[in-house]
Amino acid sequence: MTKVSELIRQKGRQVRRVQYNTSVADTAQAFLDSGVSSFLVCDGEDVLGIFTKNDLVRCCVADPGGFGRRPVAESMTTDLFTAASDDDLDDVVEEMVRRGLRHVPVVDGKRAIGMITPIDILLYQTNAVRSEDRDMMRYINGSY
Repeated sequence: MTKVSELIRQKGRQVRRVQYNTSVADTAQAFLDSGVSSFLVCDGEDVLGIFTKNDLVRCCVADPGGFGRRPVAESMTTDLFTAASDDDLDDVVEEMVRRGLRHVPVVDGKRAIGMITPIDILLYQTNAVRSEDRDMMRYINGSY
């Protein structure tokens, strides 16, 4: 049973954030500058929601002329599925698939300590399989 903490340890704890009063326009520019597709929306360190590129598109469609001036807090997703470090990674993946999620914050209380995406999971699992393959080859060759 793999814990979420193992993936976060491999991936790192970097979490991209914006404050709740950051404008949608400034956040859109941050998407371009950073190359990420989501930001956690925070009040200080406390996570209030998530703002994704899909949320940005919804803002554009809902208010084509004025969406950029709005704070992200008005358009963020607040019904978050989050994971804790000691959660079973398979359970988190199952829930991501069930809900169609591409970003899962890893939290300790209200503080974000990481973010999980399907790419992160795929890389983690690929590395685990490669490591098992190397160990098996060492065992077969008698150098284990």
